[in-house]
Amino acid sequence: MSKFFSSQENDNIQQTNVRISAENGLSFEPGQTIGIYIPPSVKYFSGKDSYLQMDVNLNSDKFTRLQLDSGIGANALISSCRVYAGNREKLLEENTEYASYVSVKYDYSRTDTEQNKRCLTEGCGAWTPDTRGTKGTTKSISNNFLHSPYIKATNMGEGEALSDGITSDWSQADFIKAKVTLPIHSGIFANQDNIFPNLLTNGVYLELTLSQPRNMFRQMDAVLKDRRPLLNPIFHGIDAGGSELQGAGANNSDVFFFTTANSCHSPAQFPFVCGEQVNFGLLSDAGTTSIELDVPAVIKAITFESLMVKVELDAVVETKAGQPAVQSGLWFMYSEEMLNGGVADTSIAPSYKVTDVEMIVHEITPSPAYESDMLNEVKSGGSIEFDIPSVAVQTHSTLKSDFQASIPLHLEYSRCKSLLCVPTDASIYASNLQTCGASTYIQTQDHDAGAGFVEDGIIRSNRTGLEGCSNCLTAYSFWLNGRQVPSRDISTEKATNKAGGMDANFLIELEKSLVSAGIEVKNFSEYNRNFVIGRMLAHSDNAVFDGRGRSCRLNVRYEGLTTATQPSVNLLWKNFIFHLRKLVIKGNNISVEI
Repeated sequence: MSKFFSSQENDNIQQTNVRISAENGLSFEPGQTIGIYIPPSVKYFSGKDSYLQMDVNLNSDKFTRLQLDSGIGANALISSCRVYAGNREKLLEENTEYASYVSVKYDYSRTDTEQNKRCLTEGCGAWTPDTRGTKGTTKSISNNFLHSPYIKATNMGEGEALSDGITSDWSQADFIKAKVTLPIHSGIFANQDNIFPNLLTNGVYLELTLSQPRNMFRQMDAVLKDRRPLLNPIFHGIDAGGSELQGAGANNSDVFFFTTANSCHSPAQFPFVCGEQVNFGLLSDAGTTSIELDVPAVIKAITFESLMVKVELDAVVETKAGQPAVQSGLWFMYSEEMLNGGVADTSIAPSYKVTDVEMIVHEITPSPAYESDMLNEVKSGGSIEFDIPSVAVQTHSTLKSDFQASIPLHLEYSRCKSLLCVPTDASIYASNLQTCGASTYIQTQDHDAGAGFVEDGIIRSNRTGLEGCSNCLTAYSFWLNGRQVPSRDISTEKATNKAGGMDANFLIELEKSLVSAGIEVKNFSEYNRNFVIGRMLAHSDNAVFDGRGRSCRLNVRYEGLTTATQPSVNLLWKNFIFHLRKLVIKGNNISVEI
């Protein structure tokens, strides 16, 4: 038996990149599958140094800036990933919840430096001082409209100068083709330090199924009603003097002025576009109160006057009878373009196209002597074996009325490392509501009716089905083979409080499970927004847990006494089982031991 492949200092190893195009098409749309075959002529390759490269073009007929999910970028395009030995001859790995897995991996390993890099290479979002909030809101990586790879920074028409303002309506031409490079998050590629002996497996076939667009598009945070109201442009008045907007012909207007708060220092730094329908929300109640206008307010031009951003509308507007006045400094502007009055609208359906798909394979050429020795060993009846760090997915549904639930986990693997259980919102939202985060799961709620609100007020998720929901969980416990581990329930009551809080034991258990899963933990800022329950099964890098024939379940408990502290959504639990698989190559036979 031999294990492949350890580098020797005296080996003459050559390296080069090989481009391999998708074998089943030049362009791909939602729901289609990309197939890439790395032939055995590429004898050996480094998976972690190989990557997927493609062009992504978003499309929408709505007047608003759009982007892919800021946390994982173009990885959101991939719903499932399968890796085969040969030309689909032997399934080596499969992940049917690929985007959710990457979301957990990226949210908990993120640093500012890494996120900035992913913004440039993978189409993720990143915080930038050019569009920062100045009113006390938390940092947002979903508001970088000046440097987004998917859109033009400004939608100026030909011959227009920024000093003259922006007058051209947003259009499909303002979406640009983004070139992205994506690592493949599977054992052979992302987590494998060994060089892969591709000639011995008759090549490798990569099968990627593209996601439906409903859950991947996002508007910029600074135009949304239900995300970070303090990040949005703040209304100054219908003139430079700060006059309020009223109804009944008193103070109607086709012009709005905005303060310089939240980096609104020029038309280019203003998050809205021409043609976009807008409205106002009351800051003091985090946008719960909205204004009813007599006619839609649609932006015609964005200019700069009296050291403020000036927005011109295509018609004079006023508030309807009985509505409060829109006063200086008290109201923020938000987009109605996707919100559509909070009504589900299936006709609002942004989409995408993927073209020029290539796998950039980092080919390794060892010395002829080494290769000869390895092949002779196989021919003489020996075998080549190496471990593949893999993840398996199991799903389970629970209802919001299930105040206690037991979630079975089938540990069918001989070398388990860790468990990560992600309770995602199982609700089906219309694409327009998902894109703007309207009527979706409330992640954080700092709002207090008596004292105004703190930081972000109410933040609703715009990543439904992708990230975990705490759902006001009180406590959980794992049971392995009839034994509770750890010996006491883990409290999550503070960590799942939407007004903030922390349970140290919960975070300690989560960190251990993430590390054991091969995820380097660098960030806990998303623990209550991408909620994950974890259990470490192996206590060291060299240790494993044999789950075969052993019962395992996760028990969860909800004890909220009020509506605000009870589960609010039905859940689809995405349970990731991290384990080692052994690839055994003996002669012409390939087997995978799990």
